[in-house]
Amino acid sequence: MDSARNVLQFFTNSAHSVPVFEALDDGVTTGSGLVDRTGASRATVARILNEGESQGWIDSEGSHYELTTKGAITLEAVRDSLQTIEGIEHLGEAITWLPAPARSLDYRLFRAAEIITGRPANPTEPFDFVSERIRTADRIRTLAWTGVPRLTELINERSIAGRLECEAVMKASFFDTLAGRPGVVSHWRAPAERDEVWRYEGDVPISLHIIDGTVVIWLDEQRGDELVVQGALVTESCAVLSWAESLYEEYRAGAELVDPATLPVT
Repeated sequence: MDSARNVLQFFTNSAHSVPVFEALDDGVTTGSGLVDRTGASRATVARILNEGESQGWIDSEGSHYELTTKGAITLEAVRDSLQTIEGIEHLGEAITWLPAPARSLDYRLFRAAEIITGRPANPTEPFDFVSERIRTADRIRTLAWTGVPRLTELINERSIAGRLECEAVMKASFFDTLAGRPGVVSHWRAPAERDEVWRYEGDVPISLHIIDGTVVIWLDEQRGDELVVQGALVTESCAVLSWAESLYEEYRAGAELVDPATLPVT
């Protein structure tokens, strides 16, 4: 552990250590070349090169330097670690609201994610944001344990108008909550009649939308027996999109189409 901590300390004590190693990772160069590329002082570059050689991360021949295999692997590991921390720090408080399935993702993927939470001036901001995305979308797929009436109404309206391709996999118990809510039932009857809604009998521990190439993950906080929406994580990461599509397909494969006749009569 002490050795590992020393490595991280070397790369984090100076803002120039990683840039110098990244410049070396591009190929053989000189100390002067490193000064020009990184903006570090000659003394700083010399210190990094000397320490790097002593650790077996850098080889030199005359005034030319290059990374060793060990150095390249170490750089990759350090860069990954720093980017993971960057992703965690970017999430901030939202990391406590991230649903369990999303915690299996590489946190580096969240570095550019947009975190949208309600504000005193606009407590419905996450729902407003997602609504606007839906208004301009061509396709939406939903995997969720519950539905948001204002969103399902919008999806249904655009789908009926032929402007949106939609489908959803919902937790089976959600449909039990529709009794006595005729306005909400109508949002689900039409898509059920089009074979666009599936019911999943097991647990659905996440609510997400795949809106064209964008993934929206709802951020929930457990308060007693109730889950309260705190915001939404929005990302266009290709890796997160691939994960979300695979997760959606996995749940849909284990679900069954909703029979419109089983929905409450309005």
